[in-house]
Amino acid sequence: MAKVRKEDKLPLRLKQLGKIYRLVEQFEEISRIDLSKLSQLAPATITALTRELIEERLIIERAVQNTESRGRPAVGLCVSPFYWQALCAILAEDHFDILLCELDGTPISQQTYPLTPTDLTDLESVLICHLLHFLNQVQRQLNHPITFSIAVTGELDKTDNRLCRLGKTEMNLDLQALFAPHFNIPIIVTEYFQTWLLAENTLGSVIGCDNVLFVQLGDVINLSAVSQGEILCRNGHSRITIDKMIVPKLSPVQEAINPDLPEIERYQVMNQITHKAVYRLIDHFYPQNNLADNAEKIYFLCRKVKEGEAQAVEILNHLADVTAYILMNLVNVFCSKKIMLSSGLPEEVKDVFLPRINETLNNYLAPNGQTADVITSQYEWNSPVVVMAAIKQGIYDGSLLGHLIKDVQ
Repeated sequence: MAKVRKEDKLPLRLKQLGKIYRLVEQFEEISRIDLSKLSQLAPATITALTRELIEERLIIERAVQNTESRGRPAVGLCVSPFYWQALCAILAEDHFDILLCELDGTPISQQTYPLTPTDLTDLESVLICHLLHFLNQVQRQLNHPITFSIAVTGELDKTDNRLCRLGKTEMNLDLQALFAPHFNIPIIVTEYFQTWLLAENTLGSVIGCDNVLFVQLGDVINLSAVSQGEILCRNGHSRITIDKMIVPKLSPVQEAINPDLPEIERYQVMNQITHKAVYRLIDHFYPQNNLADNAEKIYFLCRKVKEGEAQAVEILNHLADVTAYILMNLVNVFCSKKIMLSSGLPEEVKDVFLPRINETLNNYLAPNGQTADVITSQYEWNSPVVVMAAIKQGIYDGSLLGHLIKDVQ
């Protein structure tokens, strides 16, 4: 399991409680004896820790019938499937999703609020208005929220965690301060890339992989790397952008993007495979598409690909080939065998896009005797599992438990 190297000053008791909760979640109906063996904590300590977690309604006891004897049923421990809930949100440049979930990620209610360019000029008021509307809608369902967690598809300032970019829009907004007056529970503000990284690392397809690249194609191109089981960080942050990597001329399609830019800028990946570049390609090759909504343009392209239209397939191949080229360079730097890719493309074209990337990438790597496997995220954009990842991490490391357990020193 990948870990983030960071210094924390949490009381040992909270970290132990988080560790036990995680083990109970991982091994359903686990006994206290097995918990002691796996955690390497004394049986008396396990008894005290599990008592606290039961009192806080985070775990429950469940009778487990021992098939090897007729004696008294054994007692196993499970994560509580009720009581605690989580409020989650995803803030993007064009929409604000709010979800109410059980602590296991089961959605209770979900609402998407579109955002217009005008909304972004008064974002504070708009967000609070949408939040209050949602809370009013779910007031009968809302019971015992453990936290409010918001993930932004942009960039948080590395010093004070303020929102400094949303999509491609420059911002200066303290989301923590904005929402604090409306809650008496902890508020978690993260970048969506970070929550996706945590979800894939702890629950997704790369569990147990010690050397993995995480690449996200979107308004910018984000990169994170797991090396020897640890998430590499710089100044406490695991995400870097690689927008200014330069690719060579790989296809005639590249000439159609940003022809007014100097050549060295035109071939930066930010002007080749980001969402903005894809929208421009679609408008260039399909000038009559008359689609104002960018998401609709992506679905329009994918529909053309599924119909086998040559121009659309050529655009998709361009995206795959440029992506494969930058992945080749990253594999050579990090020696990774597996790459988790979030492309932002609908599922219906991944059966074309993904094989093309893998074939092209491994053709690049073959002369050096290397191979790499590119896989795509198993989670949808607004999957409760992804938005819950930051909350689960807060429980696992104990930082959220301090709000519940006040007398820990």
